Amino acid sequence: MRVSVVLSALVAVLVGFGGSVAIVLAGADALGATAAQKATWISVLCLSMLVTSGYLSIRHRLPIITAWSTPGAALLAGTAGVGMGEATGAFLLAGALLVLTGLIPALERLIARIPGEVASAMLAGVLFAFV
Repeated sequence: MRVSVVLSALVAVLVGFGGSVAIVLAGADALGATAAQKATWISVLCLSMLVTSGYLSIRHRLPIITAWSTPGAALLAGTAGVGMGEATGAFLLAGALLVLTGLIPALERLIARIPGEVASAMLAGVLFAFV
C-alpha cells in the first residue's frame, strides 16, 4: 500500500474525529457531565468505532470506518433541562433505531430514496448552531 493512501486516510480520520469530538464534548457540557464522564464518553465511542470498524473491515475485506452520530451529539448539545440518564437513554434508543432501520429491508429502501441533498440539508440544519 502506498504511503499517500495511508496518509490520506489518516488525515480524513483526524479531521473527522476532531470536529466530532468538539460536538460530543459540547453535548456533555450541556448535560453537566463531569470530566470523568466526558473521558468515559470519548473512550467508549473510540473503542466502539475500533471494534465495529475492525470487524466490518475484516469481514468484508474493505476499509470500512464506522462513526458516531454527530447530529445526535449536536442534538444533545442543544438540550436544556435533561438529565444525564435521560440523554443517555435517548442516545441508546436512537442507536437501536438506526440498527433496526438497517435490518428492515423496506424501511432501508425507503430511507435510501431520500435525496442526498435533502439528507445533507437536514444535517446542516442540526449542525448550524455550531458554526
